Amino acid sequence: MPPARTFPGVRNVNYLLGATAALVTFGLMGCGGGNGSANEASADPLKVDSTYGESGTASLALGTPWSAALGIQPDGKLLIANTRVIAPVPSPNAGGLQAQRPVVMRLGTNGSVDRGFGQDGEARIFVKGSDNAVDIQSQANGRILVAVMAHEPCAITSFQERCFTDSGSTGSWHNTVAGLTASGGLDTTFGTQGIAEGFGSALMNRLTLAIQADQKPLLLTSADNVPMQMYGRRLRRLLADGSPDAAFNQDVAGQPASPCEASGEALLALPNGAVITAGGLGGRVYDTPASDPGLCIAAHAGGSQAQTKGGWFSFGETLKEYQLQPHADGGFAIGARTCGVDTCRLSIARFQADGTVNASFGDKGIVRVGVPTNFSLKSFFTQPDGTMVAYGAVAEGAAPGGPSSRYRAVWVGLKADGTPDKRFGEQGIAIQGPTNAEPQKVLRDGLGRWLVVSTEWDSAGNAVLKAQRTAGTSADKL
Repeated sequence: MPPARTFPGVRNVNYLLGATAALVTFGLMGCGGGNGSANEASADPLKVDSTYGESGTASLALGTPWSAALGIQPDGKLLIANTRVIAPVPSPNAGGLQAQRPVVMRLGTNGSVDRGFGQDGEARIFVKGSDNAVDIQSQANGRILVAVMAHEPCAITSFQERCFTDSGSTGSWHNTVAGLTASGGLDTTFGTQGIAEGFGSALMNRLTLAIQADQKPLLLTSADNVPMQMYGRRLRRLLADGSPDAAFNQDVAGQPASPCEASGEALLALPNGAVITAGGLGGRVYDTPASDPGLCIAAHAGGSQAQTKGGWFSFGETLKEYQLQPHADGGFAIGARTCGVDTCRLSIARFQADGTVNASFGDKGIVRVGVPTNFSLKSFFTQPDGTMVAYGAVAEGAAPGGPSSRYRAVWVGLKADGTPDKRFGEQGIAIQGPTNAEPQKVLRDGLGRWLVVSTEWDSAGNAVLKAQRTAGTSADKL
């Protein structure tokens, strides 16, 4: 396996920021050194812990095709829920759903593969047969929860027909949660023999999992029919043991119409018990960037799935991608990539716990930062001191996602008031690379350290996960 090239050695990088048209020089954060102690979380948040993995980098083969959800346990163990193809759709076909199953793997606190987890390092999940792991979280008792979109394997024999299973039925989508013990076995005390049913659906939509402070899992999905321009979201809660929370899930008599008739794309469980959901109107095209309505943000604060408050929030530009995170002030923040007519920017907005915008932050609640052309947002997170960090990628050369692609990792740091966090450079921005590793996600452990995850392709065309642990910017748990 070739040596890791995720964070190369110290160097200076000149890069033209498309949104500001200013040539800026950034000094990259140093690599190597460190003993993994949380006390290192100081002026150099990107300082790599050389004791993690092999010379600072842990590697895990994912194969191809691959689709992995990432999570982290408080002790710093990295969870990888990959979806592995078991058998293709039978030929001849005009499409269908292949047999596939989620496989959960774990890297130990030192970056090595945990062979004691599951069966020889793998926890295998079966729900309906064509199962896709889309999210993974941990409960306080050590139980690992995997959100699985499940369907029976099926084949489409012609373009005019539906997808039929071997039994001749059309099957259906099941939005489920699988429970694993801390050692990777199926937790039969959770749900029904380890599988908890959230709700069914006739259409495949996105599925998001969050866990409240009382350890009750929340599931959010979209109820969209984009060709018909019909949008909606469905929120359900399970009890901590995986049984349905009937009181939360029931419809309230005389309940007014939901203020957010939009997709269910993002889910946030705030420490005060409030639940925030957000989504837009996917598939719509607007005449001008300013015409994009942005996100419909709803609060669910009455102990039920009902939307108690909500409304649209526009970034004033075309919204491309976004992430929600709780903020240290009790509210939450949104990191987004937004685009005007000619350029795209990183836009950060802050909100109160009830979903109303914090107008004292930036310009009417938004701070905008110029980022390189072709920037894509990979992670956005907040710190206990109120600072905010965005992590993204810029693809160069070949088409993104292929073996010949080159990538630059982009870090943007902001203080709680929206001014640049100079730990990432004079303007709060650090740009790294280029390397063959595509940035994917940043996860924080219970000591405030960061696991920076990327993927690259080996000589056989298979995906390989790369993880590095850095000092981070806080030794406190958010």
